[in-house]
Amino acid sequence: MWARFVLLAAGVACAATAVSSHCLYTITGDNGDPQTYDFSSLATIEPWTVPIVSDSMQKSGTLFLSVCGPLKGLTKAQCPDEDASGCLARKDGEQWRTLVPSAAAATANTTLVLRNGSPVLIMPGHSPCEPGRNYTIILELLCNQEKVLAPFFLGLTGCEIALGWITAAACPTTKTGRACSLAASGGYWFDLYPLANDTAYRVAGANGRQFYLNLCAPVAGRFCPGQKAAACEVKAKTSLARYDDSVTLRHAPNGYLVSTQRSDNGSVALEIRYYCEQLAPLKTQPKFIKQENGITYFAVHSPYACPPVPVDCVAYTRQGVKIDLSPLRKTNSYWTVRDPRSNYTHQLYYINVCAPLPRSLPSPCHAGNVGACISNSNQSDLAQPLGLVEHPPRVTKDGDLILTYRDGSLCPDLINRRKIHINFKCHDVERGPEFLIASDDCVYSFMWLTPAACEPKPDQGDNCRVLDSRMLYSFDLRSIYNKMHDYEVQMESYSYRVNLCGPLHKPCNNVKNVNVCLVLKNGTEIAIGMRNDRLEYSDGRLSLRLTGQECLPGVKSSVTAILACEHIDPDGGVTQPHVFASGAGDCNYYLVWNHPRACPPYKEVPCTVQGEDGALYDLSPLSRRSINHMARTRLGNPSGVLLNVCRSVVFNRDANCESTSGACLREGDKFINLGNVQKGPTLDRNVLKLHYVEGALCHAPQGPVHVTTTITFLCDEGAIDSQPEYLGEFQCDHALFWRTSAACPQRPVSGHNCSVLNPSSKFRFDLSPLAGQDHLATDDYDNPIALAVCSDLSSTNNCNDNASAACLTTKSNGKLSLGRSSSELRFLHGGTLELRYKGGDACGVGRTRETTIEFFCGAEGSLEGPRFVETLQGCITVIHWHTRLACEQQVACSNSLLGLQTDLSPLIRVTQNYRAELPDGRIYFLNVCRPLVPQSKLNCGAGAAACVARKLAGGKMVEELSLGYASTSPTITADGALLIYSGGSACPRRPSVNASTRIDFICDPYGVNSGPIFDKESPECQYSFIWHTSLVCGPEEEEVQGCKVYVSQLKRFLSLDSLGGQVEVGKYTIDLCGRGRDCSGNAVCQRSAEGTWASYGILQKAVLYGDYLKLYFGGGATCVTNKTYGAEVWLGCDSKSNGTGAPRLLMERPCYAIFEWKSDALCLQRNASPTLPTSRPDVPVEPAQQDAMPASHSFAVASLVLCSVITVAAVVVIFVRRRYPLLCLSWRFPWPSSASHTQVHYSRALSVAEANAALHNHQELEWDSDEELLKL
Repeated sequence: MWARFVLLAAGVACAATAVSSHCLYTITGDNGDPQTYDFSSLATIEPWTVPIVSDSMQKSGTLFLSVCGPLKGLTKAQCPDEDASGCLARKDGEQWRTLVPSAAAATANTTLVLRNGSPVLIMPGHSPCEPGRNYTIILELLCNQEKVLAPFFLGLTGCEIALGWITAAACPTTKTGRACSLAASGGYWFDLYPLANDTAYRVAGANGRQFYLNLCAPVAGRFCPGQKAAACEVKAKTSLARYDDSVTLRHAPNGYLVSTQRSDNGSVALEIRYYCEQLAPLKTQPKFIKQENGITYFAVHSPYACPPVPVDCVAYTRQGVKIDLSPLRKTNSYWTVRDPRSNYTHQLYYINVCAPLPRSLPSPCHAGNVGACISNSNQSDLAQPLGLVEHPPRVTKDGDLILTYRDGSLCPDLINRRKIHINFKCHDVERGPEFLIASDDCVYSFMWLTPAACEPKPDQGDNCRVLDSRMLYSFDLRSIYNKMHDYEVQMESYSYRVNLCGPLHKPCNNVKNVNVCLVLKNGTEIAIGMRNDRLEYSDGRLSLRLTGQECLPGVKSSVTAILACEHIDPDGGVTQPHVFASGAGDCNYYLVWNHPRACPPYKEVPCTVQGEDGALYDLSPLSRRSINHMARTRLGNPSGVLLNVCRSVVFNRDANCESTSGACLREGDKFINLGNVQKGPTLDRNVLKLHYVEGALCHAPQGPVHVTTTITFLCDEGAIDSQPEYLGEFQCDHALFWRTSAACPQRPVSGHNCSVLNPSSKFRFDLSPLAGQDHLATDDYDNPIALAVCSDLSSTNNCNDNASAACLTTKSNGKLSLGRSSSELRFLHGGTLELRYKGGDACGVGRTRETTIEFFCGAEGSLEGPRFVETLQGCITVIHWHTRLACEQQVACSNSLLGLQTDLSPLIRVTQNYRAELPDGRIYFLNVCRPLVPQSKLNCGAGAAACVARKLAGGKMVEELSLGYASTSPTITADGALLIYSGGSACPRRPSVNASTRIDFICDPYGVNSGPIFDKESPECQYSFIWHTSLVCGPEEEEVQGCKVYVSQLKRFLSLDSLGGQVEVGKYTIDLCGRGRDCSGNAVCQRSAEGTWASYGILQKAVLYGDYLKLYFGGGATCVTNKTYGAEVWLGCDSKSNGTGAPRLLMERPCYAIFEWKSDALCLQRNASPTLPTSRPDVPVEPAQQDAMPASHSFAVASLVLCSVITVAAVVVIFVRRRYPLLCLSWRFPWPSSASHTQVHYSRALSVAEANAALHNHQELEWDSDEELLKL
């Protein structure tokens, strides 16, 4: 496809002539005629960026390129050479590093040559490449009037960096060019001709000099000598330059427009720079800048130099319904309205919608981004702009759809600027705009009756099903109804009970058939959403509209339930609804729920590819389930390309793409399929690529039938959260480039000398301590297998050849060599280490015997050494070997969350695996947080923590499938804990995903340990198990008596009096027992600057957070409306305090203060606690250990069961606060109204660091605004 671009051969003899500026070149063409190339349109404010992919990582990076001048806007780290027009750099993590400071230099002799009729720029640099040669950029350009693309990399040969560029600038300029007009994006134009003066502008220069100058026209009259002068100095005998209308207006690198004129000798003598200033006078006075190197420079600030840019023409109602006014937008025409007032019928109004007026109108009406204009039909030169296109339409609180243009021309009062308001109303017939009134301060109001303002009629269906009439796909949401329980959505002062497509299980305030129930803090329930199963679909969004009871007198509540697409979670996560109020206090609520059932059919393919060297490339980290990637286009379209990786674009209102498309182009509200997902990534000459094919029809004359997309990936270990870059389109193939760490190869790392390095953590494994000795295993027939590690067997166990590392001894065949020694140790997926011994005795025709030993880190205390697993194909012996030498870091089998400490390590098995057998012969083998214990005939891959196999009659295991590795610690849930194993074997039904295991540990306070109970298997090969155990039950609660707190760690009461009486902490006074003289019976108070005291309340509860006992004080004086003062005092251990210690202020927030107070009073004494049994009642005892069960076991069971029962409620409360962080937005506590100190309870929590993290992490669930959330 890019074959037209070829690297320049040396000696191309077609040098440019008369290179008069950095952007303009004249050269003799193939037919002998001179050709002029103007590259000024390629000069942009920011540098062009070109990804460079080279075999040498030393030269792979980003090339910054500037045409027509030096690079601007870069840091010294990116490009330290200020003269460079080409600079190669690479970003390592967050830091840039320059590779080639000057691949091309602005001051070097850039030349133009022709090759096959196309222009080629040769841009030498100053950076040395090799002795006697510098780097050079070869820029080969291809003429295409319809394409504006970015430059792209062709190749790196020696010192030459070859680039290609498809652009209209590669087409030779014609003699019909216009000096003051230039095409802009979207079919609009810059037109500076209205700036022309009837005669000339007189401009003051430096040192008292005066100039005559005209813009976009020659100086008229006899101001300048000669004919068609562009400018001259007053009283001069010759002009500065001659006016030539064929010289093209162009973009300058710094964002302004520039026009140049030449003197009689052909050199550039005049440069006029046009700067955008939308509010400048329509006829503005030029300003002298400087005279330098024979060129005189002038500046003009004008609205005519502002780029005409349309805006998004979409507005959203308060219910989230999109209204699109873009059908009213015109590109080359406009709407015309005559003023109906009797004295103003000569006035005409020209209006466009969400876009500027065209240049066919009188000049002031197309001065930049003018969207409406008033003109005199008798004198068009009296036209006045009414406002600029800057903002999209909006829906007011009253429901009106308004479009406003501001900053028009000055009003006659010389204070206000003209402004236009257009109120769009739904009507079944297009009526066009109608003038209403013009106010004294120049606000012009119009009414517009149009079908475009009508809310689109959604597709509707009953029973929670609806047919999308565009895609002809039926959405069926009936399965989102939870048949077991309702969803609880917790907020700070209230909560919601939710269930859709079916009624709530529990009536709401005795009202049945409800979908959403609001529960206030005092327990009052309001049915804000009665059941409605009529599903609506409109513009990529599914919704249910619910109405309910009055939540304010005379105001009924309503809920808009929005169902958004989220692809299936391979880890089996269950999505939850979110509910929030509209914020206007009008009883309107929104429910947003991301759910797979809201997705149309989508496609997913395997996202891995293996190279010839065995390296694995895995792009699955880039595959998204709920949001899409966006690649902005460089010019023109502001929306860009939406794409996903190895799966379809996630369907939503802003990505209304075809359901099979992996990439689609959004142009306003139009979505074009750029290619369907068909297969995963490929390697093309070691370059990782992803192709999407069979997109929309291609309209290029010589292009393919359908549009395609090619994404090229470059490995960059530091690019963690990078985004793709859009390069452009040629012959209907859209090219994107993506620098990402996901494109880095995952090679099976090998090392010699019996050691290997983990490439991620840089930890080196060394098995050499196992060398130099023989090890023994036995096969299924009790035949001994002698094994050596990274060495030969000793003479005692050798197989008669002195080079064997594995030897099998049988009664019938004697000794058989199972492979020769090797010290090449390999690091495999999941952290397993592997040794392979090959070249043993003959095994059938043309084969020899082999041995594969897989070393893994097993459970602590499990038996180390080799275990025979099986013999593959009768020739390959498989050995699994647990050794501590294969351990880098064990996964923690415990976790804590706001005081809930869960430790599953007692469940770890070291001698045999847990089993769950099914009637169909399948057997599931599991361990907890650790790899499976090796066992004969079970080959699921060493290191796997779960496995499924089918057992044949003879005991042989077949159809083994690894169900994942233990790579993460358990997480705490409302019911107990959750453990996930991931990265297992490829799912037989969906090879693009790996099998995984989900184990839900459920609290059973009575000490029953059920072991794993098989629950279900998902289509994506996630195998779920239920496990009842008391290990996940929470801690106990204990009471506070008066001014004493029972501390379970100390096994005694702590008297708060022991910390002393009243203590001063800055402006605060603390007396924990509330007996201080200043606080009037309160424990904490604050002294104001005026000397008054504010009470922060009395002790309400105590919570043990790890090593801190936190005291919560509330019920103080009123701080602001509906909120009182409160405080916390964190008591901690400081064994060096030798006394009561002293409190200090940790944090101060409005109406709230937190103090830390450390002393030796809270330090744990070794002899303060009685000795407790070390065994847990529900820990499963393996068969070999049953006889050693201590006699105290039954006592331990009874005591711990009692503690577990007491604590279940506390666990749920603590979990809810963490699970729904919105409860903690202001970190307030539900203080009871009573002032009594008695019967206050505390519960165990966590460390200070974790508590602080919990305090601030609630922001992760917040959205920037309700409007952003609704745009799903």
